[in-house]
Parts: sequence; C-alpha cells; structure tokens
Amino acid sequence: MGRNPFEDPAAASAGADAAAIAASATPAACPLCASTASRMLFHKHGYQFRRCRSCRLVRIHPLPSAEGLARIYEASYAGGAYASFAGATEVRAATARARVAAIRPHIGPGPWLDVGCSTGALLTALGDAGFDAEGIELSAEAVATARARGLAATRISAELFIPERRFACVTAFDLVEHLIDPNEFLTRVRDWLLPGGRLAITVPDIASPVARLMGRHWHYYAPPVHVTYFDRDTIECLLARHGLHTLSISHSPKILTATYVLDQLDILSPAIGRVLSPLRKLLPRGLRDRPLHFPVGEILVVATA
Repeated sequence: MGRNPFEDPAAASAGADAAAIAASATPAACPLCASTASRMLFHKHGYQFRRCRSCRLVRIHPLPSAEGLARIYEASYAGGAYASFAGATEVRAATARARVAAIRPHIGPGPWLDVGCSTGALLTALGDAGFDAEGIELSAEAVATARARGLAATRISAELFIPERRFACVTAFDLVEHLIDPNEFLTRVRDWLLPGGRLAITVPDIASPVARLMGRHWHYYAPPVHVTYFDRDTIECLLARHGLHTLSISHSPKILTATYVLDQLDILSPAIGRVLSPLRKLLPRGLRDRPLHFPVGEILVVATA
C-alpha cells in the first residue's frame, strides 16, 4: 500500500500505532444512529474501514485526535500532501467558479461563510460574483496565503468560531468527511444560518462508480484525515437529524488537468499512479494541461434550515 502521505509528524510509526489501537480498542458508536455494531470492510495504512450494521455509514477505526489532525494539516500545507493542492491555483479556481454557479440559484441575498476556506479559491470566486464572503480555516499556512490575497480569512476551528452575523449561505466543501464529530459541526452551522438560509457541502460518495471501481485505492480513502464516508442516503439522514432539509443532491465533478490528476495519484494512490504514469509521455502537452471535468466521486448537497 506504500507510505501514508497523511501521517502525524509527531508519531514515528503512526500506521503501526493505529493498527495496534484498532486491534485492541472497541470502535466508537456511529455518529448517525449511535449503533456500536459494525463490520470491517478493509484495512488501509493501519486503519480499519468499518460499516455500521444499522445505517451503513462508514468510518475509520481508530479515530484520530483533533490535535493529531491539526499537526497533519499544518505539515501537509507547509510541504506535504496538501502543498500541491494549495499550489494548483488555476484548477482550484475553476472548480470554485463551477461550484458557485451550481449553488447560486438556491441562495437568497445575504452574506456567505466558507468553512475550511483553505487558501481562498472559493472566497475569490464569491467576491468576483459580487458576494460578501468570509472564511475560516484551521491551517495557519493556508490562512496566511488567503489574507495575502486580500481575502477575509480567519484562522479558527469551527468549534471555536462565534460569528458576528448570520449567513444566507454556509459552504463547507471537502470538509465534512474530515470531521471527527460531524454532529457537533452541523449543530453549530444550523445556528449560523439566517431563517431559510442554505448549507452547501460536498462529500465523497462511496456508492459512486469511481469509488466502486478503484476500491480501497480510491484517493478519498485517506486515513486519518478522511474520517467519515457517506453515500446519498446517509448524508441526507445526517442533515435531517439537524433540521436541515435537503433541496438537491447532484454529482460534483472537479475541473482538473490530467497533469494535476497524475500528480495527486502519485501521492494519494501510488499503485494507480504507477499504472497511469505512461500517460505523462503519451498525452500531448496541450491535452495534459487542458482543464477537464473529472468525475472524482463527489456529490454536492444543498440543504435549507
């Protein structure tokens, strides 16, 4: 399986430690239905991927600590697995514009909040579209980059964030799968929204064709930073539990270049990256660097309070 690109820099043998804990500890109760009964699907990087026997939600075992995740994110943005993601400004900007266009018809007037704003691609797209937008982000490295671009980004966790206003829309793209306790986050978000406000999120869909095709090599199977794995039914049930009514669920392709995809596969799914590496020479440069819609296995969910 190769080295885990998301190891905790404070742990010399994170994968081995996780495997030892997983073998000895009891899996935590399901955050959706509270059941403690689950079955293991597979191992990856020392973590078990377990499906709840009651509601079918999938989570990793053992769960990471908040402190460990914070260290991983900071190291990854500074020069690890997320550095190439943060540096791919053109493809991220194109995806951000596409997401704004997709959710804009659902949103009324008022300010926006982007949770997990990273280096500010979505904030830039929202500003260009004329919206009053601010963002919060855990990584100091990412926030520094966003603020250097003149964006209203604050380094703070969702758990500690106390907004000075309520929002017509809260976006949380590529975020919910990272949360140790998505219930705590959704409880807070519900209070941040104006009456009739919207929550727009993306999550990897474990029932998507690409997830089924790639199996455990799917790049979104990335422990410990990706903690919880949804399909359309489980994410809709989770939102409903917090009084959020789902308005739409749709496929959410990312706009990427073949070069970027191959680079990411080298980091996140090396086995597949090695198989596809000849494409770097076989594809003409113009095609390698042309932005294309890639079906990565994500879904876009828009819900209302």
